[in-house]
Amino acid sequence: MLSIRRAAIVLALSSCWLPLAGGSPVAAQTGFEGLEAVAIPDGFGFDARAYEGYEALRRGRLVKLREIAEAILQDNPNSFEGQFLLGTVLHRAEGNLPRALFHLKLCRERFEALYGEAPSPSAPWRWHALAIEELSFVAGSLGQHEEKIRYLLDRDALYDPPLPAERGWPLMRLRRYDEARRAVAEGLATGDPRQASVAYTALCAIEAEEHLREAAHKACLKAASHAREIGAGGPTVFTNASEAALGMLRLDEAERLILEASEYEVPGTVSNPWMDLTLLYLGQGRVAPGLDALRRMFGWRNRQPAFVDVQNRSELDMTAAAFLLVAGEAERATEITARVLDRPDRTGFTSSEEEQLEAAAAILDAAANRMRAAQLDEKASWQPFWRGLGTRFEASRHRWRASLSNRRAASAMAQERMLEATIRPYLAGSVEMPEWLEPELIDALGAGLVGSVVDRSRERETLADAAGYFDVFAAEIALAQGRDRAAMDLAALAGQGLPQAEILLRARVAAVGARAAFEAGDGQRALTFLDRALQLDPGILRRFDLALPATVAASGGAMAERAASLLRRSPRLTDRRGPGFRVEVATTDGGGRVALLDRNGSVLARGDVRRHAGEDDDDLARRLAATFHEQAFAPRVDLTEADLRTLDGAPTAAGGRSAERIRTVLQDLTNDN
Repeated sequence: MLSIRRAAIVLALSSCWLPLAGGSPVAAQTGFEGLEAVAIPDGFGFDARAYEGYEALRRGRLVKLREIAEAILQDNPNSFEGQFLLGTVLHRAEGNLPRALFHLKLCRERFEALYGEAPSPSAPWRWHALAIEELSFVAGSLGQHEEKIRYLLDRDALYDPPLPAERGWPLMRLRRYDEARRAVAEGLATGDPRQASVAYTALCAIEAEEHLREAAHKACLKAASHAREIGAGGPTVFTNASEAALGMLRLDEAERLILEASEYEVPGTVSNPWMDLTLLYLGQGRVAPGLDALRRMFGWRNRQPAFVDVQNRSELDMTAAAFLLVAGEAERATEITARVLDRPDRTGFTSSEEEQLEAAAAILDAAANRMRAAQLDEKASWQPFWRGLGTRFEASRHRWRASLSNRRAASAMAQERMLEATIRPYLAGSVEMPEWLEPELIDALGAGLVGSVVDRSRERETLADAAGYFDVFAAEIALAQGRDRAAMDLAALAGQGLPQAEILLRARVAAVGARAAFEAGDGQRALTFLDRALQLDPGILRRFDLALPATVAASGGAMAERAASLLRRSPRLTDRRGPGFRVEVATTDGGGRVALLDRNGSVLARGDVRRHAGEDDDDLARRLAATFHEQAFAPRVDLTEADLRTLDGAPTAAGGRSAERIRTVLQDLTNDN
């Protein structure tokens, strides 16, 4: 996945937001506690209350701003100043973009009715300039890029200094790349360091969107270097550079840049470096550091203004869902993916299209529901008969939901460009999901279609080290087509060709090899692949619905025998005599113990269960069977209930932006560390 982001920092959009020099002879008492009376600068007119609202905006006092805006409009509904202030607070404080656009348009219309489309210097022209700039910001947030360009051209035609680099981003989003490059060149020619920042960021995105890996890497690093030179705060240029480094398969460099980005927390940016770090760690199988990054991701989000939520809320939720999927919490993951499908992000400040996010959410939802179905099949294996029937019915419902989500993903991926960008590793324009999840597209789109795109992608790819990623797709396509021997060979080749850090992807291709070997009747080779999969990511057996060839042995009495009998019914285990995996169940003084051993007798997973007061052997055996599945087929990470409440979108993690909510989340996390 790769999406370049635009820096969109509140109160720092252009020179209109800088402190204004000069002043009219009229003094205004601002009404701020402890603030002296100030002169209203030229260009703001003589309405002291309206200028007080502007000062509230400039200082980030958005509650005060709302009060002033409503008071002005109550006295005079035709006040263009009041319409501007209300539209801006709806945008900045509440994220209500359509209503903000409505009031900002009213501001401009009412101003121009009084002073014309090109106001004279004696008019309160600053309100007009501010309104046009805010209109461009809101239009961009809504993805109305043609409208944004029109507002930017109007602004430059009427007011100095011109800001041509601002047009580079919306032109890039419209894929008018030549015009976007001209806007970048004009911005650099101004000599303004801020215009250079905007220009370098736009150029970074242009090169990435045109799939020019080396040029994108160079441009994004230049943007980051420029930010360091001028001391510009904000994480965006560094997260963009990290995405470009991933595009060159420089994973260590990407991590360094993300960590640098995390040092620059500013309000109003859709970049959340902790999200990028969570996904990077997750793909590398570093689940415990990933959990820490995920906690920080939500903390960062909660400190951002509301309008950022409509730009990246679902993307952050999908990151949490991907983490929960790998951590074995499929039920929680399905709750999040269902919500994301119902409320997609706007994409005005990223290079992504809405279809990319919709397809990713649908694929992730399908994967989460299939894994939940696999877990329910496991649960049914140790439940009493009638209860197990209900559990199996619930599993079938999740499989049906997975099939529906696959259809939705296929519908969203009608563009061949998007599919090719997804198959080529870490390329802009791809479906917004981790590389280890991307082979799920084969199930959604069909092996034949994906296979033809893989072949074309190999021909067009310029990055030599990308071959292993194509081999992953090729192995899974061969498996889907029944070419088991070819699937085994391709899986082995992919395992060797992938970067060592791609742990989850290497585990997936090992699972492909294991299934292919089983189908081909090559038990020894299947065991070799399974050894590798379990070492890298034990959860892949659930996500791939595989069964371990294993003998189940019991010792110590009736309870252990009963637990062993339940485990032999598990869909994660299949009977095997001779060399293979081994499950040992034993009765202990306090309850029971179960362990999974590899072919060499090394313990891969172990679980202990204490007997509850009054608990009989049958109930203890069922709990021991459940414990085995929890320990054997999930990564070793300590997810507390407070973590799960935070990650699944419960009230402590979703909703408004109150300080009390933030304190509650942070307290939960602190208490459980």
